[in-house]
Amino acid sequence: MSWIKNKQIAWIDLSTYCNAACPQCHRTNPTSLEKADWLELIQWDIDEFKKAFPKHILNSILMFEICGTWGDPCMNRDIFEICEYIIKNSKFTRITLSTNGSMREEEWWWSLGIMCRDRLTVVFTVDGVDQQMHEKYRQKTDLNKILNHMETIVMSGARAQGFTVVFKHNEKYIDKIAKMCSIRGAQHKWISSNRWPDGNVFKYIDPNKNEQILEKSVDVYKTYRLINDY
Repeated sequence: MSWIKNKQIAWIDLSTYCNAACPQCHRTNPTSLEKADWLELIQWDIDEFKKAFPKHILNSILMFEICGTWGDPCMNRDIFEICEYIIKNSKFTRITLSTNGSMREEEWWWSLGIMCRDRLTVVFTVDGVDQQMHEKYRQKTDLNKILNHMETIVMSGARAQGFTVVFKHNEKYIDKIAKMCSIRGAQHKWISSNRWPDGNVFKYIDPNKNEQILEKSVDVYKTYRLINDY
């Protein structure tokens, strides 16, 4: 947690569960795209969250940044109840959810947005202009489903943002991806992966047991403003 007087920002991981299989993710075994054997599947429940963040301290927290180093927060079974608890027991506290967004149904996203309104920002991963490009990295996710959920969140009164991890295969499509997000009412940002332990190529085995590669972006910084590295 970042402690600034009267403006605490809580960065929390709520789950090690994930529906995706991104090859460079910390939780993924690149030789199978399954969860790494050493990672235990755990998640906070609503009672644990309430114990860690009792009602009387919620108003001292400016924002909950709920991200996923080891899993996707929206795979947490109590994520809706956790967001509800924050919103109903604080006046101004905001929530940022970073997710691949390819889970649950539109009704769930609508209900979440209606409950939180503009105190919620959902950051959705959009890694290509079509399913083939998107799933090159964001394995086991559905681009159309993500975009529909993004649009639903915006229509509900909450905020949405598109997020792209840039590689060689998608670096020339950043503008098009940003436009896909913009027409749905979402802002967009991108970062370039820096997870290259063996040079500029990352090898992995896909679900069909074929070797695939990701290649490092080489031209993206010549065209677009640097944000940071992944």
